[in-house]
Order: sequence, then C-alpha cells, then structure tokens
Amino acid sequence: MIINDSVMAIMTKIGKAVEKGATEDTREYLRSSDNVTNNAVAFLRGDYINTNLSTMVANENIDVKLFKRSSWTGALVIDRENQLIFSVCSRKTLDRIPKNKTRRSPHYIQTILNTINKDEIAPVKQMSLVDFSPSFITEFTDDDYEKDFLTIMEEAVIFYEGYRLWVITYEVERFNLTDIAAVLMDGDFDTVQEVSIIEMLKPDFGMLTLEEPEEKKKKDVRSLISIKSEVFAEQSSEPEKRTEILPKSVEESKKA
Repeated sequence: MIINDSVMAIMTKIGKAVEKGATEDTREYLRSSDNVTNNAVAFLRGDYINTNLSTMVANENIDVKLFKRSSWTGALVIDRENQLIFSVCSRKTLDRIPKNKTRRSPHYIQTILNTINKDEIAPVKQMSLVDFSPSFITEFTDDDYEKDFLTIMEEAVIFYEGYRLWVITYEVERFNLTDIAAVLMDGDFDTVQEVSIIEMLKPDFGMLTLEEPEEKKKKDVRSLISIKSEVFAEQSSEPEKRTEILPKSVEESKKA
C-alpha cells in the first residue's frame, strides 16, 4: 500500500496521542498519586491513549469507535476518507495474541484481520506449531469472524469493503516511548508492511538552531540603522532652540 501524506499525517497524530498517554499522562498520574501501590497504571495507560485519540485525532473525517469486550472497552480509529481502521496495541500484547491457541472466541484484532484484511498475504510467512501439527489450530470459521465483526463495529463487514486494518504498535520502557510503528498484517498476524512512526515524533532541533540567511541579517541591520537615524534626527531637531541655553558670559559676548 502506498502511504500518502494524508495517511502519514493521521499515523503521526495517532503516534502523538499514544506517546502522550503512555508517557506524559502516566507520569503525571504517578506524580499526583498518594497510593501505596499503583497497579492501575497498566490499565490507565490504555485509557489515556483512548482519550487522547478522541481529543487529538478525531475530526469530521475520522471517527473513534468505542466497543465492548466483556468488562473491557477498546477504541478503533476509523479514517473514512482513506478507508483505514487503526487499532493501538503494545508490541508485547500483539506478539501474544497469535500464540494463544485455546481461545473460545477470537481476539478483536484477529477478527478484523480475518475479515477486511483477509486478502492480504505477507511476503514472508512465519513457521509455527500449526505448521507441524494441525491439532494446534483454533478453528474459527468465516461466519464466526463476520458475526464477531458485527459485535465490534455494529455494522456488517460488507459496509467496510475496501478498508484495511493497521495496528499501531508501540514499546515503552520506564515511561519512555522507545518505538512505535504502523503494521499491516494478514490473517495469520504476519507482517505485510510496516511503517516507522517514531522519527515523526521527534522534535526538529535543526529548525530551532537554523541560522537566518545572510541577506535577511543585512536587512535587519539596515532597519536598525534606519531606526537609530530617526531617533538621532528627532533628538537633533530644532538645533537653534537647543543652543539658546548658554552661559551668561557667552551671551554677553554674542551681543557685543
């Protein structure tokens, strides 16, 4: 898939929402918390990220869809203009999803990958226990996925024909964002395409230290000289009045 400027801008906005939720917002919670323990942090990070998606990313063309999975509430970013759906997930969590072969129902990312992303095929397929023993396969049918898609999106798969799911995956170490990328995957969770976002979030220190062009400096100097000249002109105006204040002896000599 070709990543145009519009898609890259949306990915960067999502990246900033994730960075703020996983770092600044979480650190602020810990600074203001008087709790003896802070077990809630693992869940609060997701809440902060979802909140930031709603306030920093959503607009007239982009929706943030909340959905329920048991007692947990997730969020999906839906880009109507570019026909894309984005889900945010830590890299560790994403890596664990396909390893769980005992699920009674599919993971929501698994469902979306096996519906709107089902035509995607990764250029490199990873070997797993499934390749050696079919008994490790957790069987979910196309019908299972389509029914689960309906519970997540509250709309049938047919309304999302042509859409693709990208997972915004991130890594955090000691409340610092160390990596974040957008990953397009097939139904087996194998990578079709990956786009790094981390560089887009770094401040451009070069712009902060960029020297002004020599021509602009000269213009500024000439302007300064012009201003000073005007000041001196005002100060030196009506010279005859200024020279009237003279010592008495000088005045007498002038009269003589």
